Parts: sequence; C-alpha cells; structure tokens
Amino acid sequence: MKKILVSCLASALLAVSAGASAEPQQPDDSNFNLTFAVELDREGRITGLQPQPAMDSPELMARIENEVRGWEFSPARLDGQPVPTRTYLRLGVRAPGLQADKARIVSATTGPAVASMTAPGYPPAALRRGEGGLVLLKLKLDTQGRVRGVAAQPGSSSNRAFTEAASAAAKNWRFLPELANGKPVAGAVMIPVCFRAESAEPQACDWQGPAGQRFTPSSVAVAIEPAARITTDLAIASN
Repeated sequence: MKKILVSCLASALLAVSAGASAEPQQPDDSNFNLTFAVELDREGRITGLQPQPAMDSPELMARIENEVRGWEFSPARLDGQPVPTRTYLRLGVRAPGLQADKARIVSATTGPAVASMTAPGYPPAALRRGEGGLVLLKLKLDTQGRVRGVAAQPGSSSNRAFTEAASAAAKNWRFLPELANGKPVAGAVMIPVCFRAESAEPQACDWQGPAGQRFTPSSVAVAIEPAARITTDLAIASN
C-alpha cells in the first residue's frame, strides 16, 4: 500500500485492438471501473451517491459505497465561495472473483463523466504492419460536455496516423459536466488511447502518470481541472 491523493477526473484507458472491432476495452471480473454521480453540500459532505449504473453484485456494491461515504470532498467554488456540487466519481476497483471482502479501490478521481465514446478506427497501414502505439489526448470541454479542443500530449506515439485517428474520434465524444450550484461548468480531461497490434506486448498500453505513477489498461486514466476534489488522504492499493 502507498499513500497518494488523487483528485482529478478519470476515464478508462481506451484500447483499440488490431483485427478486432473498435470498442473500448472491457475489464475482467478482477479489475474494473465504477462511476458514481455524487451530490455534495457546501461543506463537501455527500448528500447523494448514485452508481452509473449499479453492479449486479449488491454485496460488493454496498462494500464500495460504504467506503466512499466516509470520504471528504472539496466542492466547487463560485466567486470564492463553496457551493453545492455534482461531480462524477470514477473508481478503479480490484475484486478477485467479485468477492466483497477482497475488494480494494486502486484509484479514485472526480470530474465530468463520459457520456458517449466511440473508439477510433485502426489506421490501415499500421494495421497491415502490425504496429501499435499510445496517444495521450488533452480535451477541452464546454459547459455542455462537448469537446472544443483536442491536443496530443508528450509521450504520444510518433506515428501521425495514430494521433490523427484518435483526435478525429475524440471530437465526437461527449461528457456529462460537473454542476456548480446547479449550473454546468467547463473542464478539461486527459485520456490515453492505445492502438495495440495483436503481436504487441501487454505493456504497450502502459503509460506514466503524474509523479511517475504507472498506469495500465485496467487503470483509471488521469485528467485535469475537476470542480470538486477528494480531500481525504486515501490509502490506495498500488496497481
């Protein structure tokens, strides 16, 4: 275990596999992501917690919800004053066999939530050559959750075709914005898109997050500028 404080938006790493349909990678029953819509009062206390959607394992869901309800948050501010906030809490969970007593939260982030996301097509020439790569995208979002700016970040593949495919797809993604005192707020997120050839090693989708944290396809991706933040000093299981 190690102490880290993570208080930014998350989205699952988007993996595009060669020779397969362009769909976001599905986690196994040991590593998966959960999203909650969280209502906070002016003091940052949880007044509402709604899974998006709920799991089919009530015992596991109850175990996770009970832990989350013990956390503290910093709500959004308007004119320097804290206001009631709706944020979206995305958790990376490890639960071997979906057993509640073995469940561990491995990452926790706040921010807007993904409303719709279609994976990009695999560039044909790279597919024929069996090439893969990782593209890190920074997206600027308006108050309606629409993508208004896309920029590839350092650490992205040098293959321009991967960057162009990921950027083109990202322009059509939609998000659910956070709400500050009932009004939607703009934001920014960072999402990694992995193009993985069938012959590529699993580590092809790994990337380095802040402070050298190592992220994998089962991790929650890092993003930026949430209106609400987690203030509890969390003990997060090392991924």
